[in-house]
Amino acid sequence: MIFERLTKGRRLNLVLASLILATASTASFAQQYVFAPTNYGGVNGWVAGWMSNKPAGTRTQDWYPGSPGPDGIGPPISDTHDTTFLSSTSDQAFSASLSAAPDSLYPDYQIISGLSPTNTSAATAVAQQQYVEFPFTTGTMLHADLTASTALFYVNTVVTAKRWNYNSNTHPRAYGYVAYVVDSAGNPVGGPIQQIDDVSAISGTDFQFVRVQTVPGPGITLLPGTAYALRFYVYRTAANADGRASWDDTLFTMSRQALAEIIVSANPVTATPSGTQNNYSYTFNVYNHGPDATTASISDPLPGTAGGSSASWTCTVQPVGTPCATASGTGPIDTTQPLASGQSAVYTVTWTGPGVTALDTHTITAEPTAGSPPDPISTNNAAVINLVPPTITAEDDSLFLPSALSPGSTTVTTNDIGTGGTVDLNSVTIETQPSSGTVACIAEVCTYTPPPGGLTTQVSYVYRVCLTAPNETVCDTARVTVTPPPTIAARDDSITLISNTSPGVIDVTANDTGIMGTVDPSSVEVTSTPPVGSVTCSAGVCTYTPPATGLTTVVTYEYKVCLTAPDDAVCTTATVTVSPPSLVPVPVMGWLGLGSLASLLGMVGMRRLRRRY
Repeated sequence: MIFERLTKGRRLNLVLASLILATASTASFAQQYVFAPTNYGGVNGWVAGWMSNKPAGTRTQDWYPGSPGPDGIGPPISDTHDTTFLSSTSDQAFSASLSAAPDSLYPDYQIISGLSPTNTSAATAVAQQQYVEFPFTTGTMLHADLTASTALFYVNTVVTAKRWNYNSNTHPRAYGYVAYVVDSAGNPVGGPIQQIDDVSAISGTDFQFVRVQTVPGPGITLLPGTAYALRFYVYRTAANADGRASWDDTLFTMSRQALAEIIVSANPVTATPSGTQNNYSYTFNVYNHGPDATTASISDPLPGTAGGSSASWTCTVQPVGTPCATASGTGPIDTTQPLASGQSAVYTVTWTGPGVTALDTHTITAEPTAGSPPDPISTNNAAVINLVPPTITAEDDSLFLPSALSPGSTTVTTNDIGTGGTVDLNSVTIETQPSSGTVACIAEVCTYTPPPGGLTTQVSYVYRVCLTAPNETVCDTARVTVTPPPTIAARDDSITLISNTSPGVIDVTANDTGIMGTVDPSSVEVTSTPPVGSVTCSAGVCTYTPPATGLTTVVTYEYKVCLTAPDDAVCTTATVTVSPPSLVPVPVMGWLGLGSLASLLGMVGMRRLRRRY
């Protein structure tokens, strides 16, 4: 049997050699696709092989050309599939309606029994689900961060041993087959690979090529990390009287997409003042996310302003820390760099130049060189470097005085931000004085002084601040709002009764004022009662009720009023004066006046009588 296997191996080698001459791959094709690493007979990619029943009683994937073994070509001691391409394989299997057993004389292959009498074509074999299959699950190519890539896998060359022609055609050979790759649900992946209606018409004792492809790349396309099976639907020919077939070694090659995702990223330009100029620098990374190694063509034209076009640069490969192929230079970058999966080319660009007065934008790019694997994502192959004019953003501030007469200080630059430059603390000046009170600044500390009578309302002032040289002309302004503490001014009130027994009603808060707060009428309460009569208050309206005998003299009472929350602890008092009604004298005539009045009335009467007569 060893001799038999060696003979098959040599014949496979000869057949493959002839195929290589006819279908040799080109370099450009190999750039995009990679065969499985096993080579036999000058053909790459052997990745799976099931030897029917060897060792006796087994159906595991245990042999393929190039695998180790006592006879040089198999079987090995353990499973030898390449886990990059196949994460797992399962035993050779048969559909439920079929059975298989080792041949009694040649136990290294299977005799299949149970072909249905009505199973006489490829269509009926599929309909009746009578098949032999070889299950496997594809691997997954991982990116450098161990996330799954989208690299596809392909079944290329498929062969099976022509067991039907061995030993003077004594093995079952009155059958045909149609081959597919199927998914886990049994659905075909693409169309049939090969259909032979009568294997006895195929001569020779070498391997039958079910599918021929000696270059890597698109064959039968498979998704990563997915279960499939190489399935042969088997059916009778007219000469088949016992429902039997025979099956021996079945192998195939695989290849996959070669991918290398190049990612370009960059840090913003930093500018550090140095005398009358700036020291500029930025870094950018060209990262190979894998899964395959690549060579990147890297371009950085450098900034076109502030002297950036003559910048110096260095490059290291990380994480190993070794110099790049071109480790340093001056002027625009145009170079190539090999990168293994997970490696980055880290560039540092530095120069000294004047301040920037206008926006300058340029783009860094990295692309795979000819001969490198394709990059599956093109949207991350570039990074934009913006060299922007420096700016300063002065933020508004607030100052709350402890009292209306107390001065207050503010470090106005605390929240001011310089971008591309440094805030100059000594550049602070006052642009606009407040409408009440005054302000003066020493460096970045501005002190507000209230007016002599105290600050009774909110005021503000405007300051100006700039960057340090060489950007001292870049300035901005901001406003500081000064707020006095909340207070309340309650003014005295007075009321005169209509009569000395009528009540006196007055809204005591009508002339009260809240400063940085609101008067709360509901807070009014009497704090000092009048000597006679009584007072009640509700919602700021106070009612004085005179005594029963009436009010005959002026009296006063005192009330307290507060601000609304959250300033409800701010309160004050005022006085209400209540007066009785004023007494107006009625004129009274004496006896002399009455006599004069009588005489006057008499004279008037005499005149009227005379006129009548």
